[in-house]
Amino acid sequence: MLSTLCEMENVNCNLCGAENTRLLFEGSDRLLKIPGNFALMQCNRCGLIYLNPRPTFEEIGKYYPSDYPPYIQAIENEGSWFRRLDRRYGLYKRCREITRRAGHSGKMLDVGCSTGVFLEGMERWGWQVQGVEMNSEVAEYARQRFDLQIFPGTLEDAHFPTGNFDLVTLWDVLEHVYDPKSTLKEIFRILRPGGWLVMSLPDPDCIEAKIFGAYWSGLDMPRHFHVFNRKVLTRLLDETGFTLERRSYFTGRYGALVLNMQFWSDEQIANPTWRRFFMNIVRSLPVRLLSLPYYFVADRLEQSSIVTVFAKKTPHA
Repeated sequence: MLSTLCEMENVNCNLCGAENTRLLFEGSDRLLKIPGNFALMQCNRCGLIYLNPRPTFEEIGKYYPSDYPPYIQAIENEGSWFRRLDRRYGLYKRCREITRRAGHSGKMLDVGCSTGVFLEGMERWGWQVQGVEMNSEVAEYARQRFDLQIFPGTLEDAHFPTGNFDLVTLWDVLEHVYDPKSTLKEIFRILRPGGWLVMSLPDPDCIEAKIFGAYWSGLDMPRHFHVFNRKVLTRLLDETGFTLERRSYFTGRYGALVLNMQFWSDEQIANPTWRRFFMNIVRSLPVRLLSLPYYFVADRLEQSSIVTVFAKKTPHA
């Protein structure tokens, strides 16, 4: 029996519209421990995984408090030199991978831009940047800290001109939106012909999802409304006018593993002392270094938790 402390709504499959589903996972908010129980269903017709019922638009804000981990401060404000180095390298990888395919200049939009760190990085690489961020306080931080153009609200509410951008990015965002098909159609509209869509999102076909099951961090109930396997994602892109060019695995690998272990240990290791000891080992530098050979192989076999998709606006779609 599901129980929540907020108003919920029932929905059909966003991809095919069907109501024919099976229960895949049931659980709580393992990341922030906000009370409530939730269910992830899988459409029996097309395979889309989605939260049903889900918090309404008016209620979902309580699951994104000010200390939500992606609302992260500027790199220069990090107290640890290692953390600053680690984040700079992660930002460099994102900017490098995009410029390899989309070039070193043009107009770009980052949807769900959070505190603007990525946008500021792309500006340094030569791009004209804008952002969209639902959380008004976080959007204001990005404006004040980096002097960026940030629209506070949804992509659809921003009403950008048709064909205005050469590149649109979504880093761990599509799984959070209420209507991903509508969002992608709006991105198609605002991209120029041949423009790039780049987005990262959890890959439920990866080995970690199979190993950890309900504890896999890619599920993140109730913030992840949708989880897209490879077949579903390819179909969604095709139906919204995009051609999938490449899948790549280079972001969030070790971070996802730590969360997987955290969610598992929270429920499977009852003794708090042993649980802290276990997680201190998981988070240690030696374990991180030992994970590098695994991810070297997993990335090339497309088996890491987070996939980055590079797609192009299909001409005459």
